[in-house]
Amino acid sequence: MGIRYEKDTILNWLQEMGKFLRLVVDKWEGKLIDLEIEPAYKEFFAKERNTLVALNENELITYAASLEPEQIRPLAHLLIYDGLINKDKGILQKAKALFEYHMKSSGSFSFDDYGLLAQIDKELK
Repeated sequence: MGIRYEKDTILNWLQEMGKFLRLVVDKWEGKLIDLEIEPAYKEFFAKERNTLVALNENELITYAASLEPEQIRPLAHLLIYDGLINKDKGILQKAKALFEYHMKSSGSFSFDDYGLLAQIDKELK
């Protein structure tokens, strides 16, 4: 994004993305009926959904490497719920690769992330 010089910009971006992801999770859990996922790709990542979904795993990781480190995990979350809602195993596989890349590159550890990876593995079987 190249916006670190602006105070709190990345924090504001993360808060807005977090609000959207809460809505996506609510849709997945059946609490919301109408929610469009496609605009989130454009709004938060400046890419059309079809463009990102069409990337192979290596291209997606290359794209993710061009993002701010704080943006990779939200993109992986968006892909996971997109894949779960649309029952698309290809998107789920890409989300899994992106999550694993994020964990490896950042050295982060989250039980929630491992829970999501287990859910992806269950869906991919």
